[in-house]
Amino acid sequence: MKRIFYKPKDGWVGDVIPFYDQGEYKLYYLHDKREEGDYGNHTTWNLITTNDFLQFREHGVSLLNGTEDEPDRNAYTGSVIKGRDEKYHLFYTGHNPNPSFCEEGKPLQVVLHATGDDGIHWTKDASFHLHGDAVIYERFDWRDPFVFWNEEEGRYWMLVTSRLVGSSEKRGGCVALLTSPDLTNWEFKDPFYNPGKYIAMECPDYFRMGDWHYLVYSTFSEKFVTHYKKSRSIDGEYGSPILDTFDGRGFYAAKTASDGNRRYAFGWVPSKTGSSDFGDWEWAGTLVVHEVYPNEQGDLFVRMPEAIYGYFNHDMPLTLLKGHHHRATEDGLVLDSKDGIAYGVFDPIPQQSLIEATFFNWKDVKDFGIAVRTDDTLDRGYFIKFDPYHNRIGMDMWPRTEPGVFQWQIAGDKPSIIELERPFDFTDQDRVHIKLILEDDILCLYVNDQVAMTTRVYNHKDGNLAFYANEGSVEVRNVRVRTGQA
Repeated sequence: MKRIFYKPKDGWVGDVIPFYDQGEYKLYYLHDKREEGDYGNHTTWNLITTNDFLQFREHGVSLLNGTEDEPDRNAYTGSVIKGRDEKYHLFYTGHNPNPSFCEEGKPLQVVLHATGDDGIHWTKDASFHLHGDAVIYERFDWRDPFVFWNEEEGRYWMLVTSRLVGSSEKRGGCVALLTSPDLTNWEFKDPFYNPGKYIAMECPDYFRMGDWHYLVYSTFSEKFVTHYKKSRSIDGEYGSPILDTFDGRGFYAAKTASDGNRRYAFGWVPSKTGSSDFGDWEWAGTLVVHEVYPNEQGDLFVRMPEAIYGYFNHDMPLTLLKGHHHRATEDGLVLDSKDGIAYGVFDPIPQQSLIEATFFNWKDVKDFGIAVRTDDTLDRGYFIKFDPYHNRIGMDMWPRTEPGVFQWQIAGDKPSIIELERPFDFTDQDRVHIKLILEDDILCLYVNDQVAMTTRVYNHKDGNLAFYANEGSVEVRNVRVRTGQA
């Protein structure tokens, strides 16, 4: 089975640094081996290349981390640019947490530089060390440089995850701005973005589509998620609609790249401790790619990349095995229950599959949705809830607690996985079309080619497909389950 979601055999995918170059995407990523069970130690920049997000060529280590006495003991996030000098330039974060290193007064995080001729092999610039100026920006939070050429100003700009000197501990995070004529000499400027609401804004990314300028960043304080903001000008006021995220808790540190026609967001779905649904989220995981596109108002939506959708080209026969308060139709079924649950259960689904279906005519319903890896009574499995009353999509599972913890205990009842909720305005929709990829322990959902929700699904490894309605009615049409190419 070809895996859709990339993970190296000897480690995990941390922050992805995408760069489109000569007809292919170069996807550098922080390669985390989780040495001695810890995260983010001795990370290197590894490289994979692809032109379809299906076939990945592994190049191994592209940028090696430093020694225990060097500032890049851990080589962390940055960016790659092809300069006007026709050389490739890599800017990255050097991080060394060793007490002996920090006690010497050296900064914990520093921006470093490397150059190359092919975007694969790099020579480190030992003379380049850029840290916070301690005037505008603190010296200790200083990471994730993103460098681009500002055509309007005729200078290079660098965005850096930083914090303002003397600011609030909780809300002092900002995106620092530096400018340069030559990628060597940098001048500190006032912050590019300073909303006064985050501890830090990680992995900043800037791009322009049409008449809109976009800033992308990730946060871990109010929510663990990737945000975007938009503006009519590069140095204007940045704002966003209420839905200002690409995905939920299961998609982090996303950065984008474009081939000049389509733009994609590259993030990672974190693993969980003990490979269990009840484990804590961990740092790093598996690569996930969404296509990003704007509507007429400049708001950004996400959808499944076309090549991934096309990979699933074998339809699996489907049989309605069992139902309750249901009625079969020519192209689906109607679920209708005045009080209680109506449902229809179909065949078991393969470990890797694409599920498609469309919901219509929901009426007086508390919620409705889809169940995967369930049984014929819906007593176990994963449940995606469409909740018109609260205008949200939610994730649920059953059992909701570990074995031996009673469901009805106060400490044991979790009616939904709150951190996986996604806003969705049902008042503006006449149908809900889902595309859902299941691959081993990853679930990736797209709704109306607008909203995505990605997560891990460990504990239930097989089971049936089902649809349900809770106290009300809904019509389900065009149910398809497809597997991948042989």
